[in-house]
Amino acid sequence: MVIKGILFDKDGTLIRFKEIWIQIIYSIIDDLLTLRNEVNNEELRSKLAESIGLYGEEIDEKGFLASGTTLDIATQFNRVLSKEAPGVFPLVAKMLHTKTKEKKDSILPTCDLQKALSIFKEKEIVMGVATSDDYESTKVCIQQIGIDEYIDFIGTGDRYNKKPDPEVLNVFCEQFGIKPEEVLVVGDTICDMKLSINSKSAGGVGVLSGVGSKETLGELAKYIIPSIEEMINENGKFIWE
Repeated sequence: MVIKGILFDKDGTLIRFKEIWIQIIYSIIDDLLTLRNEVNNEELRSKLAESIGLYGEEIDEKGFLASGTTLDIATQFNRVLSKEAPGVFPLVAKMLHTKTKEKKDSILPTCDLQKALSIFKEKEIVMGVATSDDYESTKVCIQQIGIDEYIDFIGTGDRYNKKPDPEVLNVFCEQFGIKPEEVLVVGDTICDMKLSINSKSAGGVGVLSGVGSKETLGELAKYIIPSIEEMINENGKFIWE
């Protein structure tokens, strides 16, 4: 198998999911409740969180927080709120970007990414990110964990059809003159594995560094590994070799 490109998911794949997104989401919810003068409404707070798959500190691997876009999250919040709340989407989008920058010290890599990505780069493998997050927040995350020099392409939910639509992978291939069957999709959710299948890529690599379980990812993934580091074995061989 010849691999010329790798498309990585971001949250749970490149960066640790819970360390950053749980606190950001609850902070956004608290701000929304404050705007509605319902700051002490714990029932509504829980309903908003659960509407996107956040249950206390636990994340539903198939929920909107795990793989939805900012619009998906805002739409769910709007459905829960008892009063019509026009403008929730731009408000949530602005809060998300602002709070990502404010809490950037909580943006941590899932593993020694520089080591793995530098090896891919040496082999002239093109690398991109395909995420449901927005472009500006994604840029903050990539820069914070120090891998921007390795990333050749950023495909986000506000610029392309959301995963698992194959558009983002197709654009990635067109931009760098490679074929879908020469690209691996790496991610921590079933949505990423569906992207791999829908785009007819070389296969999906399920990583257990995020919210996805081995059982769920195993339904569609070609490979399942603990983290990106294990894409290269101790002998320096890639998992597809």
